[in-house]
Amino acid sequence: MEKVLNMKKINQALKKEILAMVKVDQKMRMSNKWDSSVDKRNTKQLKEIIKKHGWPKKSLVGEKASRGAWLLVQHADRDIKFQKRSFKLLKESVEQNEAEKKDLAYLTDRLCVNSKKQQIFGTQFHINKKGKFGPHPIKDIQHLNKRRKEFELEAFSIYKKGMRKIHKALSKKLN
Repeated sequence: MEKVLNMKKINQALKKEILAMVKVDQKMRMSNKWDSSVDKRNTKQLKEIIKKHGWPKKSLVGEKASRGAWLLVQHADRDIKFQKRSFKLLKESVEQNEAEKKDLAYLTDRLCVNSKKQQIFGTQFHINKKGKFGPHPIKDIQHLNKRRKEFELEAFSIYKKGMRKIHKALSKKLN
């Protein structure tokens, strides 16, 4: 009965809208045709959603669409002000158990990298000036796994291995 009641509260139209945006986002990112207009369009649309409904919490759009909203903010790199505002809303939602801690960790790192600061959780990778794939600089690396565990992230060594595997697969696909 509880699940039935929760289903009625979820804004199905909003859920569908966010999931459709995520689908376009992921399709573009997995193709060999980068299109920055996708991020611009999604950012604009998500801003309108947040203005009208507040942060897309689990109780409003369901877990999958709520995580989708975080992903779209994560990819809004051309609008750091929006990422910062969204960070505050996401943090409040995490405190209310309406969003995932790990999403907050990823957005924290994204904001650090976009602000030319060392990341906190080691979630952001890139190809450096020497052409080598690896993490952006990480602050206080000795305590990295402790911070990661607090935010429900796997050990960095496991994550790094997975990121290298993804990078390798995408590199093959794009070449």
